[in-house]
Amino acid sequence: MSSKRSIFIAVFLTFVFILSLPTNGSARNWKAGGVANPGTLDHQTLEKWVALVKEKTNGKIIIDAFPSEQLGPYRDMFDNVVRGVQESGLLPLSPEFDKRLQAGYTVFLAENWEQGRKVWSKDGWMFNLIKPIFHELGIQPLGVFFMGLDGFACTKGPVVLPSDIKKYGIKVRTWNPADRLFFQEMGAQTVDIAFSELFTSLQTGVVHAQDNAPLVTYEHLRDVTKFYTDVNLLFEPVVLMMNKELWDKQPASIQKAIQDAATEALAWGNSQAEKVENEYFDKMQKYGIQVIRLSDEQRAEWKKYGVKSWDKFEKIIGKDAMDKIRMHAE
Repeated sequence: MSSKRSIFIAVFLTFVFILSLPTNGSARNWKAGGVANPGTLDHQTLEKWVALVKEKTNGKIIIDAFPSEQLGPYRDMFDNVVRGVQESGLLPLSPEFDKRLQAGYTVFLAENWEQGRKVWSKDGWMFNLIKPIFHELGIQPLGVFFMGLDGFACTKGPVVLPSDIKKYGIKVRTWNPADRLFFQEMGAQTVDIAFSELFTSLQTGVVHAQDNAPLVTYEHLRDVTKFYTDVNLLFEPVVLMMNKELWDKQPASIQKAIQDAATEALAWGNSQAEKVENEYFDKMQKYGIQVIRLSDEQRAEWKKYGVKSWDKFEKIIGKDAMDKIRMHAE
């Protein structure tokens, strides 16, 4: 046997041996992307899921959690989960991939936490309305984290009733057809702006207002917010999801462990979410933001415009989806 051939065989056998060695106990390493900052309940819930998956799979699945859109803007992460480039994430709905997902952003589906939990629980009617859409896209939804109820945050005000928007000449940033139609219904001037450009747009006066949950407003926009009104126009969902092709490849025991971990982590996070939202109201007030808490009668004035906008919104999400929404809303 020639010396060159002996060397080749030795190198080949070494390579095969290295490949046969266990890595992290034969663990599979996945990525999970999120949008919230470290230390927020949103990201802590993702971290809890990651830890529970490792525990319940006996270390066979190890997931690294990335906060603050470190893996890219949430729309890109959603696309990456669809394509399997990113295994999982705790992400907002991205209707760019299927307009039917806009149904999840219908304004005034829920006006308080009790209603929101019923709508978006794993057994809730809205979660089960969009679950087949996720499957068609190639995503396995594991459950929903409750980001909170969206309010109206602005640099002009205070805004109590919809008529105050025109009174103060407020230009409203919108980010999806549901809120755009809602604000346009009351005669407001709207401007579509990506979240990445929102801080600067509020700072320079391109727009004067935006609608987001207290968590998002305080964590990202507190320095460009003077007034916050608890309109409660949207109970905002963030979906814990993974690539469906990857999900389908897992044995039943692993699927059960991943789902059980999701159910436990989301129950842990959601049980604290309402309390944390109220803490953000306190944080905003201490930071110098004037918080306006509406009465039921005042909020009903906003809801009139929301329900009125449903007729136009039906053209976007389809009659079947809107019929279901009207049925459950009634």
